[in-house]
Amino acid sequence: MRVTAVLNPIKPQAREARTELQTACSEADWPAPVIVETTIDRPGGPQAQEAVEDGAELVIAMGGDGTVREVAHGVAGTGVQFGVVPLGTANLFARNMGILPNRLGVTVRMALHGMLARVDLGLATFREFAGVGPWSGDLPFLVMAGIGQDARTVVETRDGLKGRLGWLAYMESGARHMLSSSIRMRVSTDDAAPEEITAWTVLAGNCGRIPAGIEVFPDAVVDDGQLDILQARIDSPLRWVGVAAQGLFKLRNNVSGLHYHPAAEVTVIPEVAVPIQLDGDAYLPVGEARFRVWPRALLLRLPPGRIRS
Repeated sequence: MRVTAVLNPIKPQAREARTELQTACSEADWPAPVIVETTIDRPGGPQAQEAVEDGAELVIAMGGDGTVREVAHGVAGTGVQFGVVPLGTANLFARNMGILPNRLGVTVRMALHGMLARVDLGLATFREFAGVGPWSGDLPFLVMAGIGQDARTVVETRDGLKGRLGWLAYMESGARHMLSSSIRMRVSTDDAAPEEITAWTVLAGNCGRIPAGIEVFPDAVVDDGQLDILQARIDSPLRWVGVAAQGLFKLRNNVSGLHYHPAAEVTVIPEVAVPIQLDGDAYLPVGEARFRVWPRALLLRLPPGRIRS
């Protein structure tokens, strides 16, 4: 097996991950892995594409959620196998796939020898003004994308708290924004007529869970060829009680204020420009955003029995 790893060198376990991968490939009597590092200008996607062009049979992302997302986009649709060694703080996609970061040696070998399954990839595109001007290129997401106040909480998460608390810093920012006003939006899903709503946020989910076991999308399936769309129509502080119960206790019924439906594509036009977020990474305010699914785009190595193949 010809293996290329795309490694984020600033992660605390980067050196250990490099050594574990070299050892594991040697144990399997495979060629020594090619290990390339990410940079600010090249965050992983270009390196993954180059690895595919150079004949890699397995490309492994070794880093946080941003690195995993970039590498996934680079190998999507190629048929080249994709492995994940989570080295970040939240590791959202890895945790949803049952790839736990607390045992590095096991995780590395899972990326090399785990079962193969095809999973979906989300793609986002946006533009500054609704109905006018060029769209951005496709940007990937693996867990969920959002537009509205949830993305604003990501933008305004305090950097100092991120360093001390990790993903808990986002909860602190979210608590400060819970009472922020909902936003008027025009939402179009698939071929349905546009709908005018007022929502705190609109989310498009590929996976269901975020840290602390909170299940945002109880029915999300990562290989069903659809996104789960959530409109959070929060019109009073009391609505958050039901929302919290839904996430913490994994309730399957709709909670008042939360509107779920599946779709292959959703377009959102907010009344005023607002930020979007992709797997917890924020982007500047946009006037129109589109989220869509790329069905079964990734051939992923993961623990046995996690999802159907």
